[in-house]
Amino acid sequence: MQRNLTRIGLVNLVLLLLAGAVGLFISRQSGSYAGQAGMAFLGAGLLVAILSWFQMRLEDRERLEKLELEELARSAKGSTLFDTGDAEIFPAQRAREQFERFIVPGVTFLLFVLQAVGAVGLWVWLQPAMATPLRQPMLLLALFGMFALVLLLIGKYGAKLAQLDNQRLLRPGSAYVLLGSAVSFVIALGIGAVEAGFPRVDLYLARGLAILLGVAAVETLITLVLEVYRPRVKGRVESRVIYESRLVGLLGQPAGLFSTVAQALDYQFGFKVSDTWFYHFVQRSAGWVVLGQLAILLLSTCVVFIDAGEEALLERWGRPVAGREILGPGVHFKAPWPMDEIYRERTREVRSFLIGLIPDEDPKKEREQKTMLWTVSHAKEEFNMMVASRDVRPSSSGVADQAPPVNLVTVNIPVQYEIRDLRAWATQHAAATNHLERLAMREVNLYLVGVDFFEFMSSGAETAAKALRANIQKAADDAKLGVNILFVGLQGVHPPVKVGKDFNAVSAAGQEKEAFIERARAYAITNAIYARAEATNRIRLAESHRLRVVASTVAQAAQFTNQAKAYQQSPEVYQQRAYLAALVRGASGARKFVLTSTNAKEVVTLNLEDKIRTDLLDVNVDRTR
Repeated sequence: MQRNLTRIGLVNLVLLLLAGAVGLFISRQSGSYAGQAGMAFLGAGLLVAILSWFQMRLEDRERLEKLELEELARSAKGSTLFDTGDAEIFPAQRAREQFERFIVPGVTFLLFVLQAVGAVGLWVWLQPAMATPLRQPMLLLALFGMFALVLLLIGKYGAKLAQLDNQRLLRPGSAYVLLGSAVSFVIALGIGAVEAGFPRVDLYLARGLAILLGVAAVETLITLVLEVYRPRVKGRVESRVIYESRLVGLLGQPAGLFSTVAQALDYQFGFKVSDTWFYHFVQRSAGWVVLGQLAILLLSTCVVFIDAGEEALLERWGRPVAGREILGPGVHFKAPWPMDEIYRERTREVRSFLIGLIPDEDPKKEREQKTMLWTVSHAKEEFNMMVASRDVRPSSSGVADQAPPVNLVTVNIPVQYEIRDLRAWATQHAAATNHLERLAMREVNLYLVGVDFFEFMSSGAETAAKALRANIQKAADDAKLGVNILFVGLQGVHPPVKVGKDFNAVSAAGQEKEAFIERARAYAITNAIYARAEATNRIRLAESHRLRVVASTVAQAAQFTNQAKAYQQSPEVYQQRAYLAALVRGASGARKFVLTSTNAKEVVTLNLEDKIRTDLLDVNVDRTR
């Protein structure tokens, strides 16, 4: 019987090897993610089957060795030939103990490493994966269906035999064979779902299998840790081996859960709870209870609540339902999953994304930056974009300067949009949001290469925002995204942070130059005006002097004629009058002194109505004269 168990272990090993190799090859050729991920369990089962088969061989050799020694001992009664130590009499036992002490924990740790690396590798590999049509799906479905049936028969036979004969070494391999059957059946169901119009089911199953492989790796690690601190009794054979997975056994044989629960209840209450009618009723009705719960769960998927501001796309077997393509806010009824599925979106919500930078994950940092400087980064990561530059001047030799006709600029362009056509948004592209962001980025790059750097940063900002909004809207309409671009802003346009300080210095120098030029122009304008005013003033003074001299000369000429007539009429009177007029003209501006005689009593009357100067009143007069 022992040799029969060893052969069954070898059959498990070969079956896992063939099923894993063929399944992996066909899955890679057909492009099935779930098939490739499921073969990782068969690979882990192959390692466990090899380890258990070697251990069964060692125990079989140990058993035969003990039988031979017992037979020799009975045939040589009274002989001291075999009175030696155990290490010399039982080399097979010593080999088995060394194997269990060193090889089994080492291979179990290797199993944990392979499971952990496989789980992480599968998860990383499946993250960017997209659902693709399967190649030769019917062949793949038939193959995994055959694997499920064959593995179920062989695994069930081995597990039942291990249970009846209490063979602890046959259980791990048989459990992995049954798990391989269950995994093959699930993969076949996934392939059928893909053919029924659900292409993402295969990818979802692959990710679920990757998570399950990670859970198995955690269980293996916990088992290894507990094995280190487990108390050991010499000569006692443990009922379980460390590489036997309870999770794998439960997944491969769900019925074993009832026996485990029954044993725990028997131990807890101290009597055979598993023999009571209630336990048998629960065991018989468990399937119906689960089916009832699944039925209730399916019925719960028939009612859909659409919140205010939302719309939902209703599909039946992957196609829109005629007359009910779009469901508005409220309560709606539909066929149960997976017949009908809904894809809800908030179509009245204004959504936004940023072009040109990756915002900081901590919003406190953005609030702390009250002053936005070009020399300080404003986000987690900023991207430099090329923008045209018309400022390319030829050198003295006639060849253009070495600077290329482009510059780098860092932009922060918020784009706000809303969903206008839910059906186009949900069905035209697998990742509509990412596609819209890429289209917006493309339109920004195309616009920047055709606009001047300084114009874009200053007076052309408003024009650029309007042009970008129109271009992004046209690109989204051409791609049939079903969105309405509400706003495109230019809230942060500046040179790259690394050259911000130098750019500021150049800009400041340019501003200073313009200030000097404007001051020179103002000085030139001011002095020109003053010069023209002075010239005009002098010209007017010269003209007035000329007119005054001419008028005076004419007046004098006319006066002379009149004077001649007056003189002819009365020479004495004229002379006396001329003398007095000359005396008035000559004495009008001179200081006058009044001298009176001292021996005469004369009264001098002065008219003081006009103010007399102080120097005239303060004159010291020598009254003795």
